Amino acid sequence: MLVIGVSLGFLTLATVNYRPNFAYNQSVPYTNLQSESFLTHSPDEFKPLDIFMSYNETIQWMAALEAKYPDKCKVEPIGRSYEGRDINAMVINKQPSKKVFVVANMHAREWAAMTSAIYIIHELILNSNNYPEASTFQWIVVPLPNPDGYMYTRLERLWRKNRAPQQDNATGVDLNRNFAYKWELNLNEEDDDPHKETYRGPSAFSELESRTISDYLNQNSNSIVLYVDLQTFGEYILIPWSYTKDSAPNTDFIMSVAHAGAKAIISQSYEYYVIGTLSDLAHPVSGSSMDYCYFVGVKACIVILLTNEGYEIAPSTIIPYGQIALAAVQAMAVKAGE
Repeated sequence: MLVIGVSLGFLTLATVNYRPNFAYNQSVPYTNLQSESFLTHSPDEFKPLDIFMSYNETIQWMAALEAKYPDKCKVEPIGRSYEGRDINAMVINKQPSKKVFVVANMHAREWAAMTSAIYIIHELILNSNNYPEASTFQWIVVPLPNPDGYMYTRLERLWRKNRAPQQDNATGVDLNRNFAYKWELNLNEEDDDPHKETYRGPSAFSELESRTISDYLNQNSNSIVLYVDLQTFGEYILIPWSYTKDSAPNTDFIMSVAHAGAKAIISQSYEYYVIGTLSDLAHPVSGSSMDYCYFVGVKACIVILLTNEGYEIAPSTIIPYGQIALAAVQAMAVKAGE
């Protein structure tokens, strides 16, 4: 498959110096923030669809939702980051056996992915009657699997990796190259350089954050019907494999799931998302979460690259991109769950 002029956001290797135009509160501690005091908050105190919430605000909002709607949702801590922050999943519709697992923002700078996960949580809890098909699934949504990196983007907006120290005084690993399926393949020279933004780490699953996602996949692989890794940017829906041009097993089924998502996006926004493998659209990448997900037996594993306008988006686009993400994921879940 030949594609001219493709620029996949998560493959960008340019280094950019960025000075934030807002203040960063360095007094916020790097601690477990699941204290009882947060349960006194009301969800109405937050504006999750109007601003880019901080890590602290996000987990407080999630806790407030659980406190107000305990019959609809539950916050589940699934791991910790290098700097000690909780990695929390929001579990919605606790009864259905079929699960949809959505992860966003493994690459720290991809704020539209994070806000789209927030939008999914918001809608499926506060406006659940608008999404009857979603009610047949249990949703597990992780908006901040890389909380340290995300908070660091308040200082260096285009930071991509986590914040774990590496050799040669470097910092961070590209979490989406750190999964233990075909990690050992040395497909891109820069992926072995700790100073590059696509550094894959010293070993597979060297990072707490990637192990957190892999543990959940392994523990629930028999019940997850759809895994979606929300990323930016480029307007693509990617299917396995990332590491090779060879076809993955059950490619026709995976393509049908991806086409359901693309069709839903067209209905929602009149935008066309290209479907394909990473190897076809750009170049192969080893150690991705999508490939690992498929390897451990999850029925459908997909990457959605949202937006065509880069990493820095306006708050006014939070809802439109969230609507695209939810429409696509719900349609793919229905297809995958057949």
